[in-house]
Amino acid sequence: METFLKYAEKKGCNYIELKEYSGNRTSIQLENEKIKELSKGNALMYAARVIYKNKEGLAYSNKENYKELIDNAIKLAHKNNKIITIDKLPKLKKAVKTKLKINPEDIDLEEKKKDVMKLDLRKDYKKINSLRVNYSDNNRKLKIITSEGRELTWNDNVVGIVSVAYAKEGNRLEQFYKSKIKHQGYELFRKEATELVNNSMEMAEKMLQSKLAKGGNYPVIIDQALGGVFSHEAVGHGCEADNVLQGSTVMNEKIGKLIASTSVNIIDDGSLADGYGWIAFDDEGVEGQKTYLIRNGFLEGYLHTRETASLLKMKPTGNGRAESLGHRAIPRMTNTYFDNGDSNFNEMLGKIKDGYYLKGSSGGQVNPSSGEFLFNAQYGYRVENGEIKELVKNVSLTGNILTTLKNISLVGKDLEFSQGVCGKDGQHAPVGDGAPHIKIDKARLGVQE
Repeated sequence: METFLKYAEKKGCNYIELKEYSGNRTSIQLENEKIKELSKGNALMYAARVIYKNKEGLAYSNKENYKELIDNAIKLAHKNNKIITIDKLPKLKKAVKTKLKINPEDIDLEEKKKDVMKLDLRKDYKKINSLRVNYSDNNRKLKIITSEGRELTWNDNVVGIVSVAYAKEGNRLEQFYKSKIKHQGYELFRKEATELVNNSMEMAEKMLQSKLAKGGNYPVIIDQALGGVFSHEAVGHGCEADNVLQGSTVMNEKIGKLIASTSVNIIDDGSLADGYGWIAFDDEGVEGQKTYLIRNGFLEGYLHTRETASLLKMKPTGNGRAESLGHRAIPRMTNTYFDNGDSNFNEMLGKIKDGYYLKGSSGGQVNPSSGEFLFNAQYGYRVENGEIKELVKNVSLTGNILTTLKNISLVGKDLEFSQGVCGKDGQHAPVGDGAPHIKIDKARLGVQE
């Protein structure tokens, strides 16, 4: 690949980035007692990104022909009217390998199929009407070489399990969703799949007894999953530097200002290997790293690509991420979370006379420009005089980002992470988010009938 770097330099490129991606993926879907999908495939892609006369061009192909890719990238740069500047990075040579105990590549497809079929555990649950389980693994390798002397390789492996259970009683039908996706080996499936599937069916049956919450303003405790979504959606997106440059976020021009309770610390950390948003390095060859967005209530930082860092005269944060080698890197989150505080769950409960405890996440939306948000909890409980009462459903947390951040009074010390896929500008990226339990003194609850 170094030969092609020299070729691009002779053609007049200011910067060159050559990439190679290969991946082997397995997917199995179980629906009740039948296998609905059983597939194994591979992917191979090559790309060249150049900055030519301060204009960017990106070309990609499934064929390893870097000379042609460089020529095509230069042609695309000619047509690009946007001027781009990036600050130089030091030389670095590094190879990273995901830690795993059992390589999924060593387990044949038939054995995986049999293992997944054993997860049809409906006989133990009288009210479960249907069960769907998805298993996937992806063994992949990404290599980046740049004209700055950076040579980075990441051998990665991801295993995922998703279970969706449907419970029925009379005319009432409820469903519950559980998932676990991590940078690990097949040991994740063997250790956690059975418990995860059982939990989804147990909760689906419990949801048959749930009631509707009452809308209004209440003190609320949110669990680790919903708190993680809050950190991602309400704070993380608002701190992505492209939104800052466009002036389309309430976090604009607030660096160094108190925007939250002093008990609030929110971090994005791409170096957390235990999180689904872990990146050994981002798609511009910047290593994953820890970035404080909010520290002790004060806004401290933004999430950058190399371009946005240069424009705002800040350092790259390792958040230049692309869905594939054929996409341009844009500012994206990795593992975004509320850091631990010093309170405990029982302390939070004891301070609520009439309120709610909300758990899990089933989607939501946020407008970074206005700061308004709506997050749907999977379920919750009414809290009365410090005691957990009846199970509730179809409840959502709504409000304004900056107002809600200042209404946080207690932050727990039981941080946990969840995982998901974040969509932005037509691209999707794997992310992790997390939080400990959090008490919000005044929050607005909405209810879906």
